[in-house]
Amino acid sequence: MGAPTAYLPRMNVQSLYLNKMGTQAGIYAICDWPDTTEGYFRALEESHERLIEVVNACPIDIINFGENIHASTLSPELFVKYHLPTCQRRCERLHAAGKFVHSHWDGDTKPLLAYAKQTGLDGIEAITPQPQGDVTLEEVKEALGDEMVLLDGIPAIYFDDMFPIEVLTDCAHKIIELFAPRLVLGISDEISSTGDIERIGVVGAIVDEYNARFDT
Repeated sequence: MGAPTAYLPRMNVQSLYLNKMGTQAGIYAICDWPDTTEGYFRALEESHERLIEVVNACPIDIINFGENIHASTLSPELFVKYHLPTCQRRCERLHAAGKFVHSHWDGDTKPLLAYAKQTGLDGIEAITPQPQGDVTLEEVKEALGDEMVLLDGIPAIYFDDMFPIEVLTDCAHKIIELFAPRLVLGISDEISSTGDIERIGVVGAIVDEYNARFDT
């Protein structure tokens, strides 16, 4: 069994990049035509506010922002100016309806982790640690603290046989030690086409072993 999740469309800058113009053209648009792009951002948020009304009225309690936040394209300056305030407003409205809210950050995230607690999010999904991403697990823990939930956490490349199975198991144990119980352990971001599906069972056994400590 699994808990159902509803997805909200991307916000301002990420929408401009990934849904409309591409990264390079989007950056030029923000710099050269700020009035036009900010008008688009406002219209987009107004549309999403109507969608949030529908989401808040539905029985689904877990809401995902599928943003694909990547610091190499979304700078701290753009994040703070555009993404952060919109994320805060969204979370405030969704929390008023009792929703659990998390966002999808992947790729490089180190320059943005300092703002994690300011977002209003309950958790962040798919932060990608080294050696695949640019952050250590300790840096992620420091950023999320004891308040926020980490969803996923294991670098996807650890499911490939280029890494000994012990590297994967050590990583899984370390993530549980650092983040549990505020953790939904998974792959950051997805197992590759060359990944060994049997390794998922290995991680599952580690999770079962951890959960067994709390069985009554």
